[in-house]
This record gives sequence, structure tokens and C-alpha cells, in this order.
Amino acid sequence: MAQTSRLAAVTGASSGIGAAFARTLAARGFDLILIARRKDRLDDLAGELAAKHDTNSEILTADLTLDSDLARVEDRLRAASTLELLVNNAGFGVGGAFAESQITAQDAMHRLHILATLRLTHAALQGMVARRAGSIINVASVAGFIVSPGALSYGATKKWINTFTEGLWLELRAAGSPVRVQALCPGFTYSEFHDVAAMDR
Repeated sequence: MAQTSRLAAVTGASSGIGAAFARTLAARGFDLILIARRKDRLDDLAGELAAKHDTNSEILTADLTLDSDLARVEDRLRAASTLELLVNNAGFGVGGAFAESQITAQDAMHRLHILATLRLTHAALQGMVARRAGSIINVASVAGFIVSPGALSYGATKKWINTFTEGLWLELRAAGSPVRVQALCPGFTYSEFHDVAAMDR
């Protein structure tokens, strides 16, 4: 397979927006670090990208709500001296009234949306700042701009992503760094995400 110096990492790459990012980046000549929990889907995606675009995909099977898995992915990103782009996309929703929801699911969502985004951004950013090159895309949501009963924690975590990304952009600009950061805020569309969250289509 072709070897390139361009490298991108995508979390939540096994489906949805993450898989769409991976396909687009592979078509643009990027090699990929594909990160998600479902190895079978990552294997299928890597095979598809190799066949269509002659690109290399490294698979990291990880549950980013677990400290051990998150640390392993952090180490890999820190060691990726040619990393050009990080897409923090992994996420899920917990529906229903907060007081009636399972706190373990709420905790996992906060860990994934906030702590994983925080730590993986930090792991990738240090090298990017030193090289004066690179970009980070944090996938948030239009839900980050509203307060919605029944999905208040989801909106709160996405608001955090928006605020964190905007603050990081201001810091980098003030320091004269060419490294770019942005928050992607998709609108509401039905997808596998909503099926997992048991939302009525």
C-alpha cells in the first residue's frame, strides 16, 4: 500500500460522522488511525479504504470512557510525529429526565465528551504546536446552544466542547500559532446514534 506523510486520527470511526470523516480523509490521501470500540467495523472500514484509496489504516480498539484505553490512545497520539489532523468525534446520548436516568451512563457520557476530548486534544496539540502545523476538529452539536429537558447533560457536554474549542482557538491565535481548531456542530438528523439512545424515529 502507498505510504504517505499525511496522518489523521479519528475517534468514533466505526460509524456515522466518524466513518464519513475517515472516507473523506482517505480520498484526500491521508493515512489513518481509526479509533472506536467495535473492531469488526474498524476492520471492515480499513479494508474498504485500502481497496478504494490505497491508504494505510491503523486500528486502535478502545473504549475512551475507560482510563486505561484513553491513556493508550493518548500515548499513540503523542508519539505520532506526523499527525496532521485529529477528529474528536466519539460520542453518545443519554435520554430521559436526569433524576430518573442511570448515573453510570451519565458519567460515561461526560467522560467521553469532556475528558476524552480534553486529554486527546492535549496529547495531539503539543506536537502540533511544536511543529507549527496541524488541525483539530471537535465534534459538538447544535444541542450545545440550547437547554433541552430530557437531554440536558448531552447539551451541557456539547456546550463544554464548544466553549473549550473557542477558548483554545483564542489561545492559539494570541500565541501566533498556525495550528487550527474548530468545533463542528451538526444539526438533528436521525441516525444509528438515535437508535442506540432508544429515540423514536
